[in-house]
Amino acid sequence: MAFELATFPASLLQVDPERIQQLVEAEEALASVDVNLLQPGSSVRLTHVLDAVEPRIRPDGRAAFPTEGKAGEGRTNRLDGVAVLSSVDYPGVERPLHEQESVVDMAGPGAEATPFASMRVVHLAFQAAPGYGHEAIDAPVRRVTLRTAELLAEPTLEAEPAEVERYELGPVPEDLPRVAALVQLSDLGPLYYQYFYGTPVGRAGFPKVVDPAEMLDGALASGEYHWAGMRNPTLFFQRNALVRALYREHGARLAFAGLVLMRGYEQSAEGKQTAANKAAAVAKEVRADGAIITTDAGGNSHTDVMLTCRACERAGVKTVVVLAEETDLDSTEPILTDWVVEADAIVTAGNAEDFVEAWEPERVLGGDRLTDGRDARSAGPISYRDYLGAVNQMGQLDLGAVTV
Repeated sequence: MAFELATFPASLLQVDPERIQQLVEAEEALASVDVNLLQPGSSVRLTHVLDAVEPRIRPDGRAAFPTEGKAGEGRTNRLDGVAVLSSVDYPGVERPLHEQESVVDMAGPGAEATPFASMRVVHLAFQAAPGYGHEAIDAPVRRVTLRTAELLAEPTLEAEPAEVERYELGPVPEDLPRVAALVQLSDLGPLYYQYFYGTPVGRAGFPKVVDPAEMLDGALASGEYHWAGMRNPTLFFQRNALVRALYREHGARLAFAGLVLMRGYEQSAEGKQTAANKAAAVAKEVRADGAIITTDAGGNSHTDVMLTCRACERAGVKTVVVLAEETDLDSTEPILTDWVVEADAIVTAGNAEDFVEAWEPERVLGGDRLTDGRDARSAGPISYRDYLGAVNQMGQLDLGAVTV
C-alpha cells in the first residue's frame, strides 16, 4: 500500500501558547511551559534541548505519532521548514548518565552545526512540578511535544499542498543490487530509549524488518538524550534522508531490500555478538546484497555496529558503516571507538570532539547554565558533541565525497 506525504509551507504556521499550556495542565508532573517562536537567524541559544519534531497531522483523524495501528499508510500532512524543539532542566540529582548538554544556536557559527537554525522553531521550555524526578517528567514532556506538533499542523487541513511525495516499493528488474538499511536504535534505560509505537525498542522484538514508510510516518519517536551531536531526534526519523534516498533509487540504481531496525547498547559481549548475528540473518532474509549500517549515539553502540558489520560481511552481505569519530584521550587525533577488519567502507559523520568557536547570543532559552556549570551565554567554544544532531550517524546531514 502506498504512503503519501503532503507538504505545506511554513507560512501556514500558527502558534497558540494557550492551547499548548492546556496540554501541560493535564500532566501533573509538569508545572508550566514557556513557548517561543523563533525565526531563522535569531540571536538565540537554546539549551537542554531534548528532541526535535516536525509538525504532522493525518486528515483521517488517526494519530500522527501512533501507539497502535500501523503508520505508513494513507496520507499525512507535514509543515515544511518548521521544528518543535523541547527543553527541560532535569533535577540535578537525577541527571542522565553523562549529564549531557544539548545546544541549538539559531545564529552565529553554531548555526551551521545543525539544520534547525534554518527553520522556524517553536521552542517549548518545560518546568517540572516540584517533587518529580526525571523518569516521571520525561513521558509527559514527550507527550506534550508530540501533541504540539499535531496542533501546529492543523492549518494544513484547510489548505492545498505544495507537493505530495508518494512512497511505494513496486517490482524492479532482478539484476539490480538489493540494498537494505540496518538502522540502530538506542535502548540503554530511562532517558536513553528510542520508541517504536510508544514502546522502548528493547521490548519491540528487534532486529526485524519493518515497512520503511513506518519510519517516515511517526512510528519512531526519540526519548534518547545521550550525546547531543550523535543523537537521532524524532525529526530525523520523519525526514530520514537514507530511507528517502533508497526509495528514490528503487528501480533505478538498486532495489530497496528493506528497513531492518536493530537495538543498540547490548550490555554483554555475548549479547552483542548474538544481536549482530541476528541482524545479519534478517539482512539475508530480505536477500540483501549490501547493507548500510547506521549508528545511534556513541561508546559501546559503536561496538554493536562493528560486530553487525562483521556478521553481515561473513554472511555475504557487503556493508557500508556510518558513524562519527571521537578523539583519543592521549592525543588530539580523531579515532574510531571500535573497528573490525571487515569494515572497509566507512562514512564518517565528522569528529564529535571538534569545537564551534565562541559566540554570545542576545538571549538564552531553556536554561541559563550548561550542564557543566558554564554560563550558557558566555560559555566560550562548545564541542560539536553538544550540538543537537551535529555529527548525526544516520546519514541525515549534508555529506559529500569526491574522488581525485
